[in-house]
Amino acid sequence: MAVETVSKESIKAAEHFQAKLNFESNPYALKGALDKGEKVQIIDLRTPELFAQGHVPGAINVDYEKLEQYLPNIDASTTTVVYCYSLLCSLATKAALVLAQHGYKVKELAGGWDSWVEHEMPTEKTKGSSCSTSGHSCA
Repeated sequence: MAVETVSKESIKAAEHFQAKLNFESNPYALKGALDKGEKVQIIDLRTPELFAQGHVPGAINVDYEKLEQYLPNIDASTTTVVYCYSLLCSLATKAALVLAQHGYKVKELAGGWDSWVEHEMPTEKTKGSSCSTSGHSCA
């Protein structure tokens, strides 16, 4: 019987994919959490104009450049789900990194807004300002 050894590359790959499962959410999982009334904070990193046209229910719009200033408004003990435009957008990944580096519980919505809409999840629209709008406080 041959002895199997796992390469360092395979170990790294396994760690990567486990972390991906631990720190990403998909539209169905996020909707399920919302439907169950689980406490979750959702941050939309898209432009205020697109946020106003439609966003994940309960989301708050935060400009990535102002995220660190907004941190005191986020409950570090509650999971925060971040999303941006699409699978190819890195704003959510960058925001998740900032949150994690500051000790926040965070997940990224896989596929972003495009995936949410593609899977026909509920949306809401907002009139007015967001945290991304100059001079507006979301505290």
